[in-house]
Amino acid sequence: MTFGEKIQKLRKEAGLSQEELAYQLGVSRQAISKWERDSGYPETEKIVRMSKLFHVSLDYLLDEEDTKKPENSPDEKGIYVSREMADGFLAYQKRKMIKVGAAIGLFVGGASLSFLDAEISMILFMVVVILGIILLLSVKLADNPYRKLWKEPLLFDKAVKAELNTAYAEKKNILQLFNLIGIALVVLGFLLFPLIASVELFFTDTISLAVGMIVAGVGTFLCIYMSGVIRAYRLLIMNEAYQQKGK
Repeated sequence: MTFGEKIQKLRKEAGLSQEELAYQLGVSRQAISKWERDSGYPETEKIVRMSKLFHVSLDYLLDEEDTKKPENSPDEKGIYVSREMADGFLAYQKRKMIKVGAAIGLFVGGASLSFLDAEISMILFMVVVILGIILLLSVKLADNPYRKLWKEPLLFDKAVKAELNTAYAEKKNILQLFNLIGIALVVLGFLLFPLIASVELFFTDTISLAVGMIVAGVGTFLCIYMSGVIRAYRLLIMNEAYQQKGK
């Protein structure tokens, strides 16, 4: 059995398409197709990753005379996550949370238009609501190549895990700071500005209420986006804890 035949056999046994295997290895689908046709050969790093992904030895993959697939320990089962896949997952989650945060923020902030007397305000409010719905639908209908990462145990090289821990440690404080700022803006928007309206200090009642909803909308966006990014990082570096929660 050739190297390409083994890769194709192992991929099908794992229930993976060429696209899914390509995502996990950080290569193109065309590269997987070439390897399976024995028209090309992967780098050593990719062979090591496939060994971990399919739970087989390097000897099994490289020795064309070896047709018996050895079984690895069940404790090693899971999805192998390369640095490329981790970066792709984080980038995908950031794009997703920007859309979700913007949509919910528009719903909250758009309510400010309901406090205005102008006839066009209701039209603008409907436009804002439609934009929010479109953003949410774009998230719902978009293909998510990383869905399995939330459901399966994750396997990392030590170097990749260390890099992710370092990256999260560097960004953790700023992410949490902006999350707290978002919470503060939501509280100000929903509680402080209505109080200002009731005593008529700096704004008229309608303007202060409208400004309060806009501030709350900005805070909502920050809370959703920052929380989503933090959750994505924690999935990667605290995967065992997430798996325990799911059981």
